[in-house]
Amino acid sequence: MILLFKLDLSDQIAHFMKYISIAFLLLFLTTTKCVVANPVITFNHPSKKIQLDNNNTYLIADPNHSFTINQILADTFRTIYSEDMPNLGLSNNIYWAKFNLTNSTSQKLILKFNQPLLNNITLYRIDHKDTSQTTFSEKNPFIERQYYYATYAFDLNVNTEDTITYVLKFNSNEPIIFDVKIADADVIAKAELQEEIITGIYIGILFVMIFYNLFIYFTIRDRSYLIYVCYIIFIGLAQISVPGYGFKYLWPDFPAFNDLSIILFASIASIFGVEFLKIFLKTKQHTPLFNKYLLGFEAVFVSILIIYFTGNNILAFLILQLATFLLCIFIIITAIRIIYIGYRPAIFFLIAWIVLLLSGCIFIAKDFGLLPYNFLTIHIMQIGSGIEVIFLSFALADKINILKKEKETSQALALEALLQNELIIRNQNTLLENKVEERTKELKEINNELSVTISDLKQTQSQLISSEKMASLGHLTAGIAHEINNPINFVISNVKPLKKDIEDIYELIRKYENLDPINDLQNKIAEINSFRNQINYKYLKNEIGSLLKEIEDRAGKTADIVHGLTAYSKVDENDFKRADIIEVLNSSLTLLNQEITGAEIELIRNFSPLPQIECFPGKLNQVFMNIINNSIHAIKENTGHKKGQIIITTTYDNYKIHLSIKDNGIGMTEETKGKIFKPFFSTKEIGKGAGLGMSIAFSIITEHNGNIQLLSEYGKGSECIISLPINYTSK
Repeated sequence: MILLFKLDLSDQIAHFMKYISIAFLLLFLTTTKCVVANPVITFNHPSKKIQLDNNNTYLIADPNHSFTINQILADTFRTIYSEDMPNLGLSNNIYWAKFNLTNSTSQKLILKFNQPLLNNITLYRIDHKDTSQTTFSEKNPFIERQYYYATYAFDLNVNTEDTITYVLKFNSNEPIIFDVKIADADVIAKAELQEEIITGIYIGILFVMIFYNLFIYFTIRDRSYLIYVCYIIFIGLAQISVPGYGFKYLWPDFPAFNDLSIILFASIASIFGVEFLKIFLKTKQHTPLFNKYLLGFEAVFVSILIIYFTGNNILAFLILQLATFLLCIFIIITAIRIIYIGYRPAIFFLIAWIVLLLSGCIFIAKDFGLLPYNFLTIHIMQIGSGIEVIFLSFALADKINILKKEKETSQALALEALLQNELIIRNQNTLLENKVEERTKELKEINNELSVTISDLKQTQSQLISSEKMASLGHLTAGIAHEINNPINFVISNVKPLKKDIEDIYELIRKYENLDPINDLQNKIAEINSFRNQINYKYLKNEIGSLLKEIEDRAGKTADIVHGLTAYSKVDENDFKRADIIEVLNSSLTLLNQEITGAEIELIRNFSPLPQIECFPGKLNQVFMNIINNSIHAIKENTGHKKGQIIITTTYDNYKIHLSIKDNGIGMTEETKGKIFKPFFSTKEIGKGAGLGMSIAFSIITEHNGNIQLLSEYGKGSECIISLPINYTSK
């Protein structure tokens, strides 16, 4: 879209005039076509239109916004314009137009100002009776207008043979051409209908192009078609905003948006146009330098919107006009450059933008008075943009043909390559089949070997676990033997004293049994009492009770050790059942009691009751034995601590039980932590460990769908946290 660009000559004259005296101004105007009396316009033909122009209307510029209606009515001078239909340009001026009208017909006369983007317009009606005024503003909704026209229209309220004086006051942020007509209401309505039909045809062309290109986009999914559809939409919105049909039909209740619409839609359309150019002509590939300039144009159009929203409406409009004009020239240069490279789609692109640029030049030439103000020059932008849209659609259609030919060429080359490859493939098939057969045979043999190897590995794994178990048992044998030997020695050493004490009791009982209640009872009782005192019956009874209790305790301890050994010996059992983990843990601690007490380690049991869980108790016993045994070893290695300590804590939640085994041993480095669960890795001296303990523990916990976590800091100790599900679920 090419918008009007022109310097405001009246603004310059006004600034020049305010430095000379009123007397000199009157003298100057008198010598330059000043008139004393305002001519009278006579309307005498119902089917004709009267054009207000420089010959029948006083047109006055008010740059300071200081004139009043009384001053306008009193003054008899006017600003002289060379055109019959003055081009007032783009400025902040308020303009006044004064004329006299006589109606020689009985028709209802309407004044129509063919400038839809005026900010404000007021019509003053002055006759010998009174003065009235009618005001319309772009700030008011469209429904408040007197006539449902895209432009401003007024009832003149002039009766037959009446002569009335009228004054128009108006201003705009957009360029103004003083195109004002007076005619019968039917004539005005007919002309308005003609304008709407022309605009409707233009919109129809745009809709056809939109749906056509959308169809192609959804068919081939090429982004350039979608960008082009966006360009058509916004260029169309900009073109219908200029004659006022956007305000009339699309946003009649949002007058504030109407002032923004032209700059907004024109800027967005230009940005989409640049994006379409970059994608369609592949500017980044063909002309990298020009592609950077196009990015600069996009930044300019974004800055135009920023300038508008800061309140500099006229400056934004001037920059938009200049940037749009320069962009059209730059696009044409870019297209020529790419055509020279040999890219065919740029030809249609060049024709489309040349048409648009020529349309803009004609539109601007009309505004400067170089071409007449007629139907063609008024609608040239709609005609030009419509042709541009059509040619760009041709360019996109031609792009499909080019892609089709490229695809056909590519397919032909691919077919030729396939035919050449087919012969090679045939020759290779026989060789490949033979190799595949040989390889299959080898794979079968390897598979059989792997099956044997896996079976051997499973057997080896079982042997390693048993070996690790036996190694642990061997290490524990001395301590367990000592633990069992102590209660047995105690029992053996106390059997004789206990036997002697029992024999004394038996002797005392026999004396009571031999009592004869008839013969010399008192002497016998005295003898028995003497024997009772002799054997110290009271002490003897306490000693027997104490010995029996000690024997019972030592026997119980021996039974616990035997129970622990029994549980530990069932590591490989397949008995999956519910078990009390605290009981399993205690059996492990029983077997390790000699190791713990021998190393003077304090054992703290923070046991809270746990629900029974589904598990292999014997295997978990081995896990606890391995971890606690490692803690004992780590404490022995940490000579810096005066007293070793192992803290075992149990907790649970709704789904799992948790066991923490924490020690104040030597701890581990990060490197050691990373290898601790690997098979055959050990921190012990050679010969003191196979390096399978933690690896086996990890495998057993994983088998139970649990997890094991190791926290350790070198020099401070380690903590092993085990979590096991209460209800086992197979994976």
